This record gives sequence, C-alpha cells and structure tokens, in this order.
Amino acid sequence: MTKRPSLAGFAPAAQAVPPQPDQAPAQSNVRQLVTTAAEPDKKYHKLNVYLTEQEVRTIKLIALDKGKRYSDIAAQAIREWLERNGHAR
Repeated sequence: MTKRPSLAGFAPAAQAVPPQPDQAPAQSNVRQLVTTAAEPDKKYHKLNVYLTEQEVRTIKLIALDKGKRYSDIAAQAIREWLERNGHAR
C-alpha cells in the first residue's frame, strides 16, 4: 500500500498585508496569514468525538472535496442521527 500524499498542499496561501498608515513599515519577508473562514457562532458548544485515524482522514478528504469544514460534516451527521432516533428538538 502506497502512502497517500500530504494534505499540506491544500493549505491557504499567505498573503502580504500592506502596512497601516499609523504603523511602521514591516520587513518585506514578513507575511500574515489571512483566513476567510467565519468564526463559529457563539451559541454552539464544543464536543469531542474520538475516531480512528482512518475515519478522521476520510472525513477530512470528504470535507476538501465538498468545500466544507469537517466540523460541519460531523455536526450534520449528528443532527441526522438525532432526527432518525426521535431525539430532535
């Protein structure tokens, strides 16, 4: 079995951020990572789910293919399970 290539190639690219007028100019080799992901809503609470390495890898690959966050995929699966088993509110 061959080893699958790393997912590091899918990381967002760092973008140069222009200095603000009230700040001293930064060195040209200093870059700041600009992310576009929205902050999660404050009404959601955290939950740890323990999965095997293969299960986590599969969910992350599905998330990449669908352009979603893997936490959104997990939350959707849990909500669907709750609805199927009569626990939805």
